[in-house]
Amino acid sequence: MFLLAVIFYQIQKAELKTVVSMLLITVWGAAVWYYLQDKSKKAADTSDVVLEKVNTANLKHPEIISSNFAIKSAPKKGLVYLKENNVLTGIIKDIGFLKTFDLQKYQELLVYMNQYQKTYMYILAERYPSQSYVPTFLDTRENILELLYQCYLVVPAQFRHIYGFDPYQVLEKNIQTFHKLSRTMIEVLENFCRMDLKEYYFPMSQPAPLDLARQKEKQNILP
Repeated sequence: MFLLAVIFYQIQKAELKTVVSMLLITVWGAAVWYYLQDKSKKAADTSDVVLEKVNTANLKHPEIISSNFAIKSAPKKGLVYLKENNVLTGIIKDIGFLKTFDLQKYQELLVYMNQYQKTYMYILAERYPSQSYVPTFLDTRENILELLYQCYLVVPAQFRHIYGFDPYQVLEKNIQTFHKLSRTMIEVLENFCRMDLKEYYFPMSQPAPLDLARQKEKQNILP
């Protein structure tokens, strides 16, 4: 009430042009705020629609053969954790053409990315013990990269002449995006474990030996 009284007093003493300017700034500010809110809501709705289509059309609880003990089958509750990460959702949306050629591999990517995000969130929430699940997190990252690089062998090169884009360029862009995202997530976990949990041991993740091997493998893929 005191703040409102001060504002009202200042408005009363202000000149007409000052009052008009304040009104215009308020109106413009409100318009920008509503615009940003609407844009954010539409982006969230689009993400939800993409994941809903994935859940209903592509995720049919496939059997997954994995050495990762945290992943045995598709989650029965759907991709509830994947939708919390907009970057991972964007990757899944961009490489949606993969399900045309290898639906099983696309489903496995969905499951691994969902588990990847779940492990990340649960470690930060201290629901998973970091010493046990940080290696699981790193293993899941390697599983995802392995599947992404295998996509080069699944998608034909002449695909671009049919649909108007080069699938290899799309795969390359999204692999690089995942590399940057995963590196950031690893750094967050490392800082959290060392600074908050006072657990100074953290598995070595940089440089990752397999990354160089996969880079050479990618360069030798036949067109």
